[in-house]
Amino acid sequence: MADKILLLNAGRIEQQGTPEELYSRPQTQFTAEFMGSNNHLPGKVAQLVDGRAMLEGEGWRLWGMARGDLKQGDAATGIIRLERTQIANGASENRVRTELVTGMFLGDRRENLFKLGGLRLRCYGTTPASGECWLELPRDALWVFPAAA
Repeated sequence: MADKILLLNAGRIEQQGTPEELYSRPQTQFTAEFMGSNNHLPGKVAQLVDGRAMLEGEGWRLWGMARGDLKQGDAATGIIRLERTQIANGASENRVRTELVTGMFLGDRRENLFKLGGLRLRCYGTTPASGECWLELPRDALWVFPAAA
């Protein structure tokens, strides 16, 4: 067992560090997708402020951590781990109104599938009683990467 990882992509170093660093602080979208289960939110960069990016999509705007070379107006993808997405009580910062599609019992937890426009988002937690609810995507847990070329 290694305590450091050197993650390669087509012979090029993507990132190196501990498993915890690669999982919690990925520097590229490839690294973020290499480990863990994620939600993907394609959109455009609406604002950049102090290392944060506001990602805008169809009917939603969310702040996240800017990763890579981003400029205002660029196409980008937001990525957040399923376990960091939370079912919330009402509107607030970094929350989106969604529609419950289905909830699945997985033994040790429930995984819910939500509809946000044309997107599908997954979230662990109790299945909401009604079809509409709010999902919170904490700004420190949402990474905004340049769109793949």
